[in-house]
Amino acid sequence: MIEKQPLTSRYRSVHENSTARSGTDPRVLLASIVHDFNNFLTPIVTILEEMQTHKMGSPSQLRRIDAALFSAFRAKTLARQLLDFANPRKLQPSAVNISQLLEFIEPILASVLPADIILRFDVAEDLAPAFIDRQLMERALLNLMLNARDAMPDGGEVVVAAAIDRQTGSSAATREPMIRLSVADTGIGMSQATLRSAGVPYFSTKSHGTGLGLAMVSQLMESQGGGLSITSTPCQGTAIDLWLPVMPSSITGLR
Repeated sequence: MIEKQPLTSRYRSVHENSTARSGTDPRVLLASIVHDFNNFLTPIVTILEEMQTHKMGSPSQLRRIDAALFSAFRAKTLARQLLDFANPRKLQPSAVNISQLLEFIEPILASVLPADIILRFDVAEDLAPAFIDRQLMERALLNLMLNARDAMPDGGEVVVAAAIDRQTGSSAATREPMIRLSVADTGIGMSQATLRSAGVPYFSTKSHGTGLGLAMVSQLMESQGGGLSITSTPCQGTAIDLWLPVMPSSITGLR
């Protein structure tokens, strides 16, 4: 069953009322909450990592430790999403080699996937550099990998691909070639109704979701002069394409 989070809107209403009374900037309040939340999580993650490293427990206990550690990292990611969505940091775009970026982040992406999900990469050779904020791009890829993981409870495959292409459906976007960085899974897919709402803030089909992950990625791409598109088929999978602007000095040779 697809639901919008009723508690989210209820919380926002209560919070807006309290903010109006106190005069406190909600972004300052949120930053303070996220800071405290991360401080509470830090010792939990540290202890779990120590138990994992020293294999403290039986095989079944170690599996539970792995699950607990993953949940702690998800909580940190959620806190970062909330902060980024409420108060996006100033972009710092630069020339980014996508092949090197994916090589660097591959172990991180693989670490959030269970053993029954295969991760593959398909990157075109001699890819022109993208003009993006690398740190935010890494965060966006991690968000998409977590979404893909949740869409494949019974295992499957994720393919991360990158190539030069032109985005269809927008005359402005088709003027210049862009880098299409896609994350495709073989998961449960989306219905047409869900697909229409994907990326809308606070919309989620997951009971534990906030609906901010994909919204944050979409916001990030638009702020950098790029875009996001989604294709999905129920019971077959979903492909999310990130359209990255090419470094201006490389455009001429791609026309």
